[in-house]
Amino acid sequence: MLTKEKRQKATEILTVLLFLWFYISSFLWQPFYAAVSPYGTLILCSGLGLLFLLNINIKDSIADFCVMLAADAVAAINLFILHSNKGAVLVVWSMTLLLFLTGRMRISEKTKRIISGCGFLLVIPWYAIVRWDYGFNMAGLAFLVFFIMGVVFLEYIKNDFMFDYIKWVQIVFFAATCLLLICYHARSMIVSLLVFGGVWLLLPLVSGKRNVFRLIVMLFTLGSIAFTGLYAAIGKTGFQLKILYKDVLSGREAIWSELWEAFIHRPLTGVGSSYELKSFFIFEVHNGLFDILTVHGIIVFLLFLWLLYRALFHYETQNYSWYPDRRLALSGVFALLMASFFENCFIVPPYSVVFFSLLLIADSDFD
Repeated sequence: MLTKEKRQKATEILTVLLFLWFYISSFLWQPFYAAVSPYGTLILCSGLGLLFLLNINIKDSIADFCVMLAADAVAAINLFILHSNKGAVLVVWSMTLLLFLTGRMRISEKTKRIISGCGFLLVIPWYAIVRWDYGFNMAGLAFLVFFIMGVVFLEYIKNDFMFDYIKWVQIVFFAATCLLLICYHARSMIVSLLVFGGVWLLLPLVSGKRNVFRLIVMLFTLGSIAFTGLYAAIGKTGFQLKILYKDVLSGREAIWSELWEAFIHRPLTGVGSSYELKSFFIFEVHNGLFDILTVHGIIVFLLFLWLLYRALFHYETQNYSWYPDRRLALSGVFALLMASFFENCFIVPPYSVVFFSLLLIADSDFD
């Protein structure tokens, strides 16, 4: 029987190892990422399962535990009914574990510094060398991740060593990241970066205002689903506009329109993960929450949404004027939710691991 201290130590070591694995395997060398990425969700689900065993007292969380089990079970049953690729259930299992652990598992301030510092490691090589092999969409996501983790780490440096001038480094870092995203024509990530800045400014104003905070959460979650419908509807009008030399409607409208039509015929089970898109050469939903809804059905989606809201509402009462590191981390959480309007992002590794890490950093320590 492990003592509380040993369980906490094991939790922190495993959290750092999970972050390091996904961070290094995803962003260091593209051929290696291509080789290991098919196993990413299995590794994440296994790691989160261990964290679950180390941390959770089910008696204190019976309602959310039942919701998690129900979502996991229905997702598995639906895939069997559809004779679909069963591996897709690991996405639901890993994400429900992640959301269930949020607010129940905590890491020390030292571990937060280690994780954010590790997230800052690849800033120089990535910002200095054009990564053609990753493609501009993934490169844009990588820049967003590096910025968020890096700006949190710089905050720790500023506070620990009383280097007040670091705030100017953070501002330059923000501007440089924005410029790089413009050069890469990563428009969705530019929007996500601007959301990061907007939420950072807004958080001190909404501290303690639960209804306002919850409204913001709903905007970045249910708003993501509404966005796909609006985008598909605009696509049917023939409207087009170029921004940064690229069409605003560049194919997602056809994917989302097709998936909405398919989903309407199978709302309870979803379309499954073996559905063959006619509008794209691979099955890629390009939207995190819409992926859960269309692949796994309305029941799994609602149960998943319950856990997501429970996880995010955990942060509604913190005073972010007093905790700048938590303020930056939570702003990063909303930036990744915004990025998931356009990509699967926060529901798949490595971004789900970054999402989880930011939730842990945004949480209080042991106070």
